[in-house]
Amino acid sequence: MLPQTVKTLLQEGEYPLLLTLDEAQILGKKDVLPPDQARIASSVLNAIHNGKLDKPVILLAAGLGTTLESFRSFGVSRFEGNTLVELGALGKEAERAVLQDWLKQDGGAKGDTTLWIDAITQETHGWPQHILSYVKPALYQLHADKKEMTAEGLNVVLETGRARRAAYYKQRAQGFPEEERQSLARLFSDIPIGKGVQLSKIMSSLIQDYSQDKAKTLFRRAVERGIIDERGGRYVIPVPSMHDWLISNYAREQIRSDQIRFPYETPSICSLEDRSSGMGSGR
Repeated sequence: MLPQTVKTLLQEGEYPLLLTLDEAQILGKKDVLPPDQARIASSVLNAIHNGKLDKPVILLAAGLGTTLESFRSFGVSRFEGNTLVELGALGKEAERAVLQDWLKQDGGAKGDTTLWIDAITQETHGWPQHILSYVKPALYQLHADKKEMTAEGLNVVLETGRARRAAYYKQRAQGFPEEERQSLARLFSDIPIGKGVQLSKIMSSLIQDYSQDKAKTLFRRAVERGIIDERGGRYVIPVPSMHDWLISNYAREQIRSDQIRFPYETPSICSLEDRSSGMGSGR
């Protein structure tokens, strides 16, 4: 009996297949897969992509901004236009509907949910990860309060949600020292949330702080970690509230430190001329 391979396993049976692959961007990282396994992965992906499994197959692959590049490294470069979905924030109505379902159907909330939903949506920015940061403590609080939506309970939900949201930012930025966070924040300090920056402007800014190789490495790491993402040929911070968090905590801090340091380190030309000419005493 021949040993079973991944392709023969997928070809078994007559039913269609729905396959899911999360964190797909990892496939493209160097040395993640040994050469023999990389060849197998390439063969399987191409068989799925080109319909060679003799049955209907759908592969749902989710990942960060380098996911398409990862597939290209395995020889899969052609995608139909409607198969690529760039996930973003939910619309206001959709966000409220999701929260309503969570609170009512899963939490069994009694009464009108409007006050809670109004308060939560002020902080979630429509981002699914943030919605979950508030939903989970909301369900716990509803259970503790016997499904009553109290003002005290809402305060607990908001405080817990903020802590979870901050933990999400810190996890995304882990491994980036403060000076690198400041450099990344400065790129977007004057850019509205959701708007992009050209690659040339990003690199010209980063090479003011680092060598060209280090600047390229920093940019690449920021893309791989999902801090920056390509949208329409420009680069954005895809999570709206993380854009605000990065600017608030690091871009403004950089500006303050510059304002404190420069007057003491670099005397102005005017002050030097005044001292040499004796004009300073009249001021």
